[in-house]
Parts: sequence; structure tokens; C-alpha cells
Amino acid sequence: MAMSVEQKVGLFFLSALILLAVMIELVEDWRPFEDQYAYIAHFNSSVGLKVGDTVRIAGVNAGKVKKISIEEHHVRVDFYVNRKDSVHEDTLAQIRQTNMLGGVFLGLNLGSPESQLLPPGSQVRTEASANLDQLITNLDRNQDRILRPLGDLVDKSSAPLTEAINRLEHILSKIDEGEGTLGRLVNNPALYDEMASMTRHLNQLLARLESGEGTLGKLIADPTLYDNLNHTLINLADLSAQIKSGEGTLGKLLVDDRLYNEASQTISNLNEITDKINQGKGSLGKLLHDDALYDNVSDSMARVNSIAGKIDDGYGTLGRLVNEDDLYRDAKTTLHKVEKAVDGVSDTGPLSALGVVLGTLF
Repeated sequence: MAMSVEQKVGLFFLSALILLAVMIELVEDWRPFEDQYAYIAHFNSSVGLKVGDTVRIAGVNAGKVKKISIEEHHVRVDFYVNRKDSVHEDTLAQIRQTNMLGGVFLGLNLGSPESQLLPPGSQVRTEASANLDQLITNLDRNQDRILRPLGDLVDKSSAPLTEAINRLEHILSKIDEGEGTLGRLVNNPALYDEMASMTRHLNQLLARLESGEGTLGKLIADPTLYDNLNHTLINLADLSAQIKSGEGTLGKLLVDDRLYNEASQTISNLNEITDKINQGKGSLGKLLHDDALYDNVSDSMARVNSIAGKIDDGYGTLGRLVNEDDLYRDAKTTLHKVEKAVDGVSDTGPLSALGVVLGTLF
């Protein structure tokens, strides 16, 4: 039976697709226009790595894995890179994870620019890295060791934890009902109003302080006080320096030992005088200790008071001199007569003068 044109065309396209798939599979790594520099690396394990996986240098695609085999208790990985100057002697190769789903690649670092380039065909140093399989294994290994004590701790603390939760619920219910100080803080709107008013007043006070009102505001805003205080401190420092150097009276009091010695000698002399007085020596000591002297002084004062009383009353000559003015007038008249007599003496002889004086007086 002959095939129709449609069947022939369909068979042709199917054959072409099969041939294309075979060619893609066979020539996937065939890149005739790309330079390939082969290297090898040895690992203890190559979990997840397979032929054809990407080789990345500092995260940039730079080659492919060509072969994976076991060689002398190690896993040998043959790979190539497309840059000759990208692998150095201190370059490290690691099998790294592409994502958490298990994809891996062979990663190389750049190495240091000072190190020599590694020639193609050489072995690249390797460094073990944790993979997802190892992480899961370690997690399974440590799960029981970590979670079991945690479960035991939860079992032991369940009763205290339940009691603490019950107490917390009881406290919260009291607060919600307005009991206690915290309950009033939560439920009493008057307290909020008071706090708001206090905050408002406080803001007003702070504004006044910031604007320099009042004594405290001036202390905060006025630099004059600081300048005065600074000037005062400077003066105090100068004064302290002068006192320390012995200038002035206070400086001499602090520095000069002579004043201390004189004061000490004066105090010693006063102590000696006080001892003598206490022992009854001298007039002052006798005044303090001898009652006879006190009695004599008392009698003398009594007599003086008696005499002064008589004089004040006009008794005796002295009393009359003090209280009567007749004697004063007589004395004044006599002085006038003597003055006239002296004036007449200058005009007469001695005998006549004597006669004049006697005649004037008598």
C-alpha cells in the first residue's frame, strides 16, 4: 500500500526530530571553537556531582566536568576550563551546592595574582565542603541528642509553666477589671487626663527653660553666668596660687612657720599665766583666790560710795565746793581784786604796791 504525501511528510519530521535529539546528545560537549584546558582534582566524596556539570571560577561559568572515576581510594574528577590564565597554584576546588534542591557544581576560586599559573593537565588542590547530604546526616545524628533533652525539659517544666500561665491570666483579669495600681493605670481615664495635663505643663516648662525665662532658664540659656563662673574659677585659681606661694596674710598663715611658732609661744605663755592664776600667784591670782582682798576691796568701795554720797549731799568743804556756788562767786571777786592790784603795782613802788594790795584785799 503506497504512503500518502502527508504520511511521508510526518515520517520525515519524526525522523528529523529523532536525529536531532541523537546529535544533541552526542555533540553536547563538542565545541570545536572553544579552548579547553584540562585539569584533575581528587575528592574524598563527590556526592551529587556528575559528568557535564558546570565548572565555575568565582561564580562565572568557565568549563565542564568531563569524567568522574575512583582512583586509589579517592574520587578523581577530570574537568576543563576555557581560560588558560584562570587557574593558579593556590587555586582551590570545591564541590558546592547550586541550591537547596540538590544541584551542584565544581567551584574554583581565583587564587592570588602573585602565584604561578598552573599548567594544563596538573592537579588542582581541593577543599572539602559540606553538602546537603552531609547536613541532613548530621542533623539526623544530632536531632536525638538535642531534641530529647529539650523534650524532657518541657515535660519537667510543664506543671510550673501551666501554673505560671494561670497566674498570668489571673493577673491580667485583675488588670482588666481595674484592680490595683496597674489596673487603674489601664482603665482609669482620669489618670490619663492627669498625665496628659502634666505632660503639657512639663512641655510648657521646658519651653520656658529653653527660651531662658526664670532663674533656671537663665542658668541654661544665658552664657553670662558661665563666663562669670569661669572668671571666678580663674580668680580662685590665681588666689590659690598666691596663697600657695605665701603671698598676703593668708598665704603667710599657711606657709610661714614663724606665725605658728609665735602663736605657739603665746599659747604657752597664756598657759603659764593661767597656771599661776589658778595657783593664786600675783594680784590676779589673789583676786581669784584670796577672800580677804575681796573683802578689803568691798569695804573700800563701800567707803568710796559713802564719801561720794556725802559730797553729793553737800556735806563738808568738798561737798559745798561741788554743790554751792557762793564760794565760786567769792573766788571770782577775789581774782578780780588781785587783777586790779597787779595793774596798780606797775604804777607805784614796792612799798606802795604792798600797801595797795593789802588795802584792796582788806
